[in-house]
This record gives sequence, structure tokens and C-alpha cells, in this order.
Amino acid sequence: MLKKFFKSKRNILGLQVADWLILLLGLAVFTAIALFNITKSSIWFDEAFSAYLIRFDIVNVARYTANDIHPPLYYWLLKSWGFIFGHSEFALRSMSVFFGGISIAIGYVLASKLFNKNVARFSLLFMAISPMFIRYSQEMRMYTLAAAISVAATYMLVVALESKKKLPWIVYGMLVSLGMWTHYFTAVVWIAHWIWRADEVRRQSGKGKFLKTFFSKQWVMAYAIAIGFFIPWMKYFILQTSVVQAFGFWIPAVTPDTLPNFITNIFFYLEVGTVNGWFALGIILAVVFLAILAAKVYKAQNKEQRQSYRLIMAVAFVPALLLIVLSMPPLRSAFVDRYLVPSVLFVSIFIGVTLGQGLRFIKLKWRLLLVALLVGFMAYGVTNVWYFGNYSKTSNASNNTRQIIESVVEKAQPGQPIIASSPWLFYEAIPYAQADNPMYFINAKTEYKSGALDMLKYNDYHKIKDIDKFVAENPIVWYVGLPRGEAFDPPYSNWRALQKLSVADSINGKPAYEAIQYIIE
Repeated sequence: MLKKFFKSKRNILGLQVADWLILLLGLAVFTAIALFNITKSSIWFDEAFSAYLIRFDIVNVARYTANDIHPPLYYWLLKSWGFIFGHSEFALRSMSVFFGGISIAIGYVLASKLFNKNVARFSLLFMAISPMFIRYSQEMRMYTLAAAISVAATYMLVVALESKKKLPWIVYGMLVSLGMWTHYFTAVVWIAHWIWRADEVRRQSGKGKFLKTFFSKQWVMAYAIAIGFFIPWMKYFILQTSVVQAFGFWIPAVTPDTLPNFITNIFFYLEVGTVNGWFALGIILAVVFLAILAAKVYKAQNKEQRQSYRLIMAVAFVPALLLIVLSMPPLRSAFVDRYLVPSVLFVSIFIGVTLGQGLRFIKLKWRLLLVALLVGFMAYGVTNVWYFGNYSKTSNASNNTRQIIESVVEKAQPGQPIIASSPWLFYEAIPYAQADNPMYFINAKTEYKSGALDMLKYNDYHKIKDIDKFVAENPIVWYVGLPRGEAFDPPYSNWRALQKLSVADSINGKPAYEAIQYIIE
């Protein structure tokens, strides 16, 4: 009976029973890896912003994120997820794991549809153990939701081009719009679709018919739907992008290391400068070998397969190149690895296609060596994800807010409040505060220069508006900050220190957080 079940030819959504079992196994591996130490790292600011924002109703969620730099769809979904599963680190971060699994499942179906089972299975292997994809599947942000929408839209684009019906084009257009409602940088995926389509039309249309063929009724309809559904947010999109470009942002400039960094992070989750010795040689050889093998695979494919391969390569590689171009002066830098999480998924599919169709060109021993090398690289990368957690490679610092708040709670007496030295730290710390030791920030010491602080500016929740009245009611307080080895002075001169706690950076070991207990005289 079991043997008959595994050999069943029954087709469900284009996959047979055995294919679904393999997919479920791959998803189980991915989920186990992503959940393994998902709560190791403290919530960092972007995640803390997400967790704090969902305290408000859906209208105010949109209002506050409109003053920040992201659209609201992810936050609306996170609010619903938190209502069902709770607001712990594990609960809120697990939504990203869920959408990561959805992304992988659709990617598997896409690879199977465009190529074959062998390609789909190789793609599944590399999607399930992709270090960068796993890293951002552990984060309370919108990156895997953006990936799920991007791969679903790519699948619907393929279906729409094969179909004479309107419905696939309508769904495609809605997915494009949902992508923009999730993260503006999904736009680079849609531009990749445009570039791929332009190339296909150029190859197939007759002379003088390019524009008419490219701007078909279905294509125009799909993007009219996409724009139409996005129009309610268009005002905020224009405002947010213009403010970022006009006044600057935290994103570092593009350098000669930018692209190599992206590659080494995909495989090792390490910056290129830290990859040396055999690892450096191995990644160079692997990339060169994949490029040579990809060229052989492309030449051996028929016309339809080449079209599909070009689509996978477009979504895998064009977005990164676009972000580099869009980071050139007079524009400000826009290249951030995590904005390319959808492309990271497609890089895994590209590797799956290349190996799934290219191993016949290689002797058995070299096949095994290449697959083992790439799997080994990514497995090593997964261990780096587990080790580094959300360590910031931009500021070279870890987030250990949970540890300092837990240290304070352990030492503090019930009723002694904790005061964050900055609004940024307040966001990060409040998820860990306990009822006996509530978390506050001082209004008079807060400069509300960023739209991200509007949730504090226009609400009085745990805001100290009258410091004299507050300390009269709470003569002993804990003051927490992140001086990173610099002087950490009290906010007022009449505060006398009683004891001090400190927490070093968990990765680099440097001085980081301090908490000082004060009595107010």
C-alpha cells in the first residue's frame, strides 16, 4: 500500500505525491534550521519598530509608517499574526519563517514547471539551506514576505504568458501591487521582469513591431491594475523616497567590495574581507565553474528552456546590478543586501537549474565534488548565521538589549522603573521590560527629528513628561544606555549612582551596554 502511495501518478497543482513529499521534507529542513536559534539575538531597532507599531490600530499603523520609510502591508499582517500567536520574539519572528517556507514552496513549483523534477529538487536543496535567506527568515521584517510575493508574481507571469485568459494577468498585476505595498525595492524585481520581457519580445517580434508587441493589452492591463491598487499609497511613496534621496540615509556607499560581499554573504554569510585561504579559493573556483557550466547548459537547451533560464537569471542577477547603478551619484546609495532577499532565493533556483541540467556534462567524481562543495559552503554559512545572529556588519556591533534589561530586572527591586537613555533604545528595550520594572523614556531629552519617533511624539505611553514629579514618586531608578565604552553620564546632576551593570558585545567583546542605579537627591 505504501509503495503504491509513493508511486502514485496523481497530479496535485502540477506535482505528484512523491514531489509533494520531497517538498515537505525540504520545508521541514528549512523550518528546523530557521527556528533553531531564532530567539538568540535581541530585537534590533528595525524589528523593535515593527513590534511597537503593531500596538496601534490599522489606521494608525498606516499613519505612523507613512512618516517612516516603508509601506504598511507587512505591519498589518504582523498585527494579525500577533493577535493570533502572541507578541513574543518567537511568535513575531516566526511569521518570517512562514513566508520563507511559502517562498520556497512556490520556487519549487516554479522550477518544476519551467524545467523538470531534477531541477526542482536541486533548487529545493539550495533554497532550504541558503544562509542569507535563512538569516532574514529569522527577522521580524518584511523581507520574506517580499520574496514570497516576488516568486508568486514570477510564477503568475509564466502562467499568464502561457494562457489566453485574463485572470492570470489580473493576479500578476495585483501581486506586483502587493509587492510595492510590502517593500518598495520589490520594484527591482518588476524591472527585471520588464527587462526579460523586452529581451523576449526583441527576439520574437518582427521589425517595427517591438512596441506594439511589448505593450500588449494584457501587459498594460496588468500594470494598470498594479498602479491602480497602489495609488492610495503613491503620495507617501513619493514623499518617502524623495526625503531619503534629498537628506541622506544610513546606507553606505557602493565600493568595489559591494558585489563580492553580496556573493560571499550568499554562500558563507561573511564579508568578502573575512573570506580567505581555502574558502577564498573554493568560492572563486565554484563561481567560475558555475559560470562555465551555466554557459554549457544554456547552449544545450531548446528555445523554450532558454527563455525560462533567462527569466531565472534576470530575477537572480538584474536587481543587484540595478541597485548598484541606482547608487551612483548624484543619487544616494541604495544597495543593501537584505533588500535583495527575493534575488537570493532566485540565485538558489539558478544553481538548481545549472546543476540539475548541467551535471551530465561532468564526470561523476566532479559532479559529487561540485555539489558537495556548494552544499558545504552553504552549510558553513548557516553556522555563521547561527553564530552572528543579527550582528550589524555596517556598525560592527551586536544587539544585546535583552541581556542588559534582564540583568537590571534581576538586580532591581519591584517598583524601580528603568529609563532608556534614547528613544531608539526604548523601542528595543520595552519588549523585555517587566510589570515590576516598567520601561520609560524622558520626553525633555528626546529630539523627535525622525518620522520613526512619531509613535512616541504623539503618544504618552511610558513617556516621562514631568521629570520632577516622576522622581518624586520613584526616588530610585535604573538608567540604561549604550555608551560603547564612552562616558555614560546621568541625565541630571542630582542623580547619585548606587551601582552599575554592564554587558559587552556578544560577538566582538567590546564594551557596549551600561545600566546604572541612581538615587535622586
